Order: sequence, then structure tokens, then C-alpha cells
Amino acid sequence: MTAAQHLALLSALSSEFLAMRGTVDRLETLVLDHARTVAAVDRASVLVQAQAVDALGQRLQALHDLSRALAEGGAVAAAIDLVPLADLADPLRQSILEVEAAPAASPATPGALTLFD
Repeated sequence: MTAAQHLALLSALSSEFLAMRGTVDRLETLVLDHARTVAAVDRASVLVQAQAVDALGQRLQALHDLSRALAEGGAVAAAIDLVPLADLADPLRQSILEVEAAPAASPATPGALTLFD
């Protein structure tokens, strides 16, 4: 995959995350409307569900922002630093650190056979 294809894919993913965010926002409105009509005894659990939907929307927004920043050529570490949700940013940051810490594969000499690496 070329660099241009990577950027195009990130841009397309960003657009998909944004579309999903719109759907989740409409779902959140539906859940909140339901909370207004549900019996008082059930209202707390419905509001917890609405908060979960809101949290999903925030995660989708963060993924949209991250993928948009990367599609625009931003540095990976800087884009992750802009993710406002620590429970999302931390695993992303850790995955980058693990890749950076992994030993680089030594280039094989053409025609050479590597039995044990």
C-alpha cells in the first residue's frame, strides 16, 4: 500500500467515524426521550444507558479526530496526544511504543536462507 493510499484510507475511516457519531447522537436522543416517559423507578437505569451511548459517541468523535489528523499528515504521537479520552489514548500510545521497542528485522541478503531469526 502506498503512502497516498494510507492517507486516503485514513480519510475514509475518518468520514465513517463521523457518520457513526451522527447515528449514535440520534440514538442517544432516542434513549433520552425514552427516559422522559419511563416510570420513575426505571429512569436511573435508562439514564445509565444514555450515558453509555454518550461515551460511545465521544469515542467515535475521538477516533474521527485522530484519523483525520493522521490523514492530514500529522505525526502519530502528536495525534494520539490530542485524544481527550485516556482510556482510548493510553492503549493507542502503548501500541506505538511496542512497535518502536521491537527490534527491526534485519534485511535479508538476496538468495540467503534464514533458518532461525
